[in-house]
Amino acid sequence: MLGEAGLALSFDTLPDQSGVLTPADALGDALTERLRAADGFTLDIERG
Repeated sequence: MLGEAGLALSFDTLPDQSGVLTPADALGDALTERLRAADGFTLDIERG
Protein backbone atom coordinates (compact mmCIF):
# COMPACT_ATOMS: atom_id res chain seq x y z
CA MET A 1 0.00 0.00 0.00
CA LEU A 2 2.81 2.37 0.83
CA GLY A 3 4.51 1.78 -2.51
CA GLU A 4 1.31 2.32 -4.47
CA ALA A 5 0.62 5.50 -2.48
CA GLY A 6 4.07 6.79 -3.42
CA LEU A 7 3.49 5.99 -7.08
CA ALA A 8 0.11 7.73 -6.99
CA LEU A 9 1.73 10.81 -5.45
CA SER A 10 4.43 10.81 -8.12
CA PHE A 11 2.56 9.97 -11.30
CA ASP A 12 -1.22 10.39 -10.96
CA THR A 13 -3.48 13.40 -11.16
CA LEU A 14 -4.77 13.97 -7.64
CA PRO A 15 -7.68 15.99 -6.23
CA ASP A 16 -7.05 19.73 -5.89
CA GLN A 17 -6.91 20.00 -2.10
CA SER A 18 -4.39 21.16 0.44
CA GLY A 19 -3.84 21.12 4.17
CA VAL A 20 -3.91 18.18 6.57
CA LEU A 21 -5.70 15.42 4.68
CA THR A 22 -6.47 11.77 5.18
CA PRO A 23 -5.01 9.40 2.57
CA ALA A 24 -8.50 8.96 1.08
CA ASP A 25 -8.89 12.72 0.63
CA ALA A 26 -5.34 13.32 -0.61
CA LEU A 27 -5.10 10.41 -3.05
CA GLY A 28 -8.75 10.02 -4.01
CA ASP A 29 -9.57 7.39 -6.61
CA ALA A 30 -5.96 7.18 -7.82
CA LEU A 31 -4.91 4.99 -4.89
CA THR A 32 -8.09 2.89 -5.04
CA GLU A 33 -7.53 2.14 -8.73
CA ARG A 34 -3.87 1.28 -8.16
CA LEU A 35 -4.68 -1.09 -5.29
CA ARG A 36 -7.40 -2.83 -7.30
CA ALA A 37 -4.96 -3.31 -10.19
CA ALA A 38 -2.16 -4.64 -7.95
CA ASP A 39 -1.68 -8.37 -8.45
CA GLY A 40 -2.07 -10.38 -5.27
CA PHE A 41 -3.45 -7.54 -3.17
CA THR A 42 -6.62 -8.26 -1.21
CA LEU A 43 -8.46 -6.27 1.38
CA ASP A 44 -11.04 -7.84 3.67
CA ILE A 45 -13.41 -5.80 5.79
CA GLU A 46 -14.91 -7.38 8.87
CA ARG A 47 -17.77 -5.85 10.74
CA GLY A 48 -17.81 -6.49 14.43
